[in-house]
Amino acid sequence: MSKRNDEKKPGISLLAVLAGLAWASVLGILWWAKPGEDETVSDFWIFLGRFHALIVHIPIGLILVVPVLEVFGRWFGNKPMRTAVPTILWMAVLGAMAATVMGYLLMTGEPDDSVLMERHLWTGLIFGAFALITLILRLRSESFLYLVSLALSVVSVSLAGHFGGALVHGSSYLTKYAPESLKPLLLVGLGESPLTLPVVTPPVEEAPAEEAPLVEKVVFTEFVLPIMEAKCTECHNEEKSKGKLRLDTHQFIMAGAEGADYPNVAPNDSEGSELIYRVLLPTDDDDFMPPDGKEPLTPEELAVLRWWIDGGASAEATVADLQADDEMTARLLALSAALKGDEEAAAAIASNAGLISEWDLLTPEVQQERMNEVLAAAEHFNFSVMPISAEDDRLKVNVVNAAKEFGDEQLATLSPVAERIIWLDLGRSQVTDAGMKTVGNMRNLERLHLENTKITDGGIASLAGLSKLEYLNLYGTEVTSKIFESLANAKNLRKLYLWQTKVDPADARIFQRSMSLEVNIGNELATDAPEEPAKDAAKPEEAKKEAPPAPAKPEAKPKPATPAPATPPKPEAPKGEVKKPESPAKTEPKPKPAAPKTEAKPAAKPAAPKTDAKPATKPATPAPLTPKPEAKKEDAPTKPTPAAKPTPAPTPKPPTAEKAKPAA
Repeated sequence: MSKRNDEKKPGISLLAVLAGLAWASVLGILWWAKPGEDETVSDFWIFLGRFHALIVHIPIGLILVVPVLEVFGRWFGNKPMRTAVPTILWMAVLGAMAATVMGYLLMTGEPDDSVLMERHLWTGLIFGAFALITLILRLRSESFLYLVSLALSVVSVSLAGHFGGALVHGSSYLTKYAPESLKPLLLVGLGESPLTLPVVTPPVEEAPAEEAPLVEKVVFTEFVLPIMEAKCTECHNEEKSKGKLRLDTHQFIMAGAEGADYPNVAPNDSEGSELIYRVLLPTDDDDFMPPDGKEPLTPEELAVLRWWIDGGASAEATVADLQADDEMTARLLALSAALKGDEEAAAAIASNAGLISEWDLLTPEVQQERMNEVLAAAEHFNFSVMPISAEDDRLKVNVVNAAKEFGDEQLATLSPVAERIIWLDLGRSQVTDAGMKTVGNMRNLERLHLENTKITDGGIASLAGLSKLEYLNLYGTEVTSKIFESLANAKNLRKLYLWQTKVDPADARIFQRSMSLEVNIGNELATDAPEEPAKDAAKPEEAKKEAPPAPAKPEAKPKPATPAPATPPKPEAPKGEVKKPESPAKTEPKPKPAAPKTEAKPAAKPAAPKTDAKPATKPATPAPLTPKPEAKKEDAPTKPTPAAKPTPAPTPKPPTAEKAKPAA
């Protein structure tokens, strides 16, 4: 029986050699016939290539069974188990040949130039070669070389599987939860870390670093890149760049795939970005990402990506720079909780969008720590921080007592409670445009005083995200009409004061009409109605009512026009008593100026009583009739009404008026 088996071995081994030659020939033909870079790969190639994932596991499992059968057959006296070894080796070799052919087709149809793909390809081919040699040696004899070839087959198939797994699941798939001592071994060949012995160091307890406020977080680093790592970099990384696309760094995300017709990310245009287009396709579309039934992007992740791209797709922009509104803030908070693994908190935040703030997510202990830190700074720099009221624990800050020393550095001490500040008075302080970035983080701010500061248009641009701002005072600053562009999104703004600024009144009127708010630029109000200087001169009391309630000092310059007519009546007060008898005869306004001229000379001479005696006798009878209506008309501008009441007294006693003149 053994002789017959020996006679069959040369023929069977020759068949294995022919199978190996056929395998090499097929691979050579495929390599020669593969399409060029500018040519389209046949869909049939890709169809066959995708069977690689199904076939590749067959030779892996079979080749690992052979050592088990050899051990049990040789050293445990169970020789019948070894009779199945040639058959299993044949199946493993044929499976390896089919897997390598399918894998080559898949690599050609879905190109990947990564290092991992190259290593997976060559270790797969090496395994196929060692498996074939192992089969030939086993069929001819059971020599020591057969055992060596079998061992090399096991090693090569293990490496090929290791690289293939890293291609599919990412290079950190095995190491993510592995013990630290095993990570260097598991990262061999993956380009992550060389094989080095772990350095054992005693654990050092470090206080956990306090997380930065949401508004200070860099959007790409804290949100965009983690989204890529969770959903995209498994197939688009340094080791595996499927479709010649990498998404593991900002540079490669912006560069996109090699030879692509459309930009992967088009700054300020999420609709024109291929990255967004792919994730919005139907899930059954071949171009949908991520493919193959992997977990798609959540609504929060998609919204954050689009918001980041529409904001310029910068690698350094913070949440404050991109001016997150309440809805986007809620999405960022939900995404942050999800990235930390707290799905329960993420769902709660998403369901209460706009109602839960970052402050609400802090523990009471952390809230108190932040508040104590700000109160200590307030005591040190001599400014006030207090609640709005007994019922409202939100904060109002006033720096009036420290205005001369309060600058950008002191303003930064308010960052821990920025979300809680509702009123902020920085008037007459030393803050600059740089400090407005801190103010821009106070997204719930409603009232802001910046009068008599060094703020310019650049500083106001940092406030564009303050959607809840209702009151803004910029009196005495260097701002111009450019601020209206920055304040266009301040839909809740109701009062804007711009005294002694470089703002054009015409632009102020246009902005006021478009925003339905009160814009005041001092002596010239930005109102729809045209100004009437004649009426204002005649009615100083009404002009005073229309004047703005805020700082009265600047208005002292434009108002000299109204008190001008009031100054002459002061010396003429006694003369007015003489004029009043003449009022009935004065039907025209001309006699008024004439009377003072004639009376001015007699005032110094004794002949004056004669000139005044005649007119005094004429108006004696009509005096009580006409002075009353004329007193109302003419006395209103100069407010001589107290002198108008005693008019009946001087009429019967004209000499008193005459005596009053020389006395004056």
